[in-house]
Amino acid sequence: MRKGVKAVCVLAIGLGMVGTGCGGKHKAVPSSGGFAQPSSPGPESSPPSTEAPESSPPATESPEASPSAESMAPAGPAELKAKDTSVGKIVVDGQDMTLYVFGKDKGGKPTCTGECATAWPPLLTTDKVTPGAGVNAAWVGMVDRADGTKQATYHGWPLYHYAKDTKAGDMNGQGVEEFGAKWHVIDATKGDKIEKK
Repeated sequence: MRKGVKAVCVLAIGLGMVGTGCGGKHKAVPSSGGFAQPSSPGPESSPPSTEAPESSPPATESPEASPSAESMAPAGPAELKAKDTSVGKIVVDGQDMTLYVFGKDKGGKPTCTGECATAWPPLLTTDKVTPGAGVNAAWVGMVDRADGTKQATYHGWPLYHYAKDTKAGDMNGQGVEEFGAKWHVIDATKGDKIEKK
C-alpha cells in the first residue's frame, strides 16, 4: 500500500500537482520553471498567491514621470488666515504655511507656470476660498489658471507657497528674486506685498 501512495505522489509531482496525501514534504515544480511552495495538509489549503495584497500601496513612479506641482489636484477648498510675523501680519494658508505673491502677476493673472510652479507651487483650490481669522473676506478669491485649475487670491494677487518652506512659520522666500521678478509675503491688513525682510 505504501509503495502505491509513493507512486501516486511521484506521478503527481511529475505532473506539477501536489496531493494532500503525499505528506506535504514534496515541492511541485510548475511548468513555468519556478518553485512552488509546499502544500499544507487539509482540504482548505490554497496555493500561495502571486498577486499583491489589496492593501499594498500602488507602486511609485520614477521622478521623471511625477506630475509637476502645477498639475497636482488640490485637496479641497483653500483657507486663508492672518499670522503675526517679524515683518507684520501676513496671509498664510490653513496649515500656517507662508504665502507669497509674484511681482509679475500684476493685474491678477497668474504667470508662474512650469519650472516656476515647481519652485513656487500655486495655492490651488477646488471651491470658494475660505476666509479665516484676520483676513479681509472681501479680498479672498480665486482665479483660473491656464491649466484649468483654480488658484486662491488675496486682494487680486494670486498666492503661492515656496518649496523651500518646509514647516509652518518658514519665510524663506521673502524678497527672493526668481523667474524674472521678486517674491514677497502679503500684508493681511493692506492687501499688498511687504517688501521688508
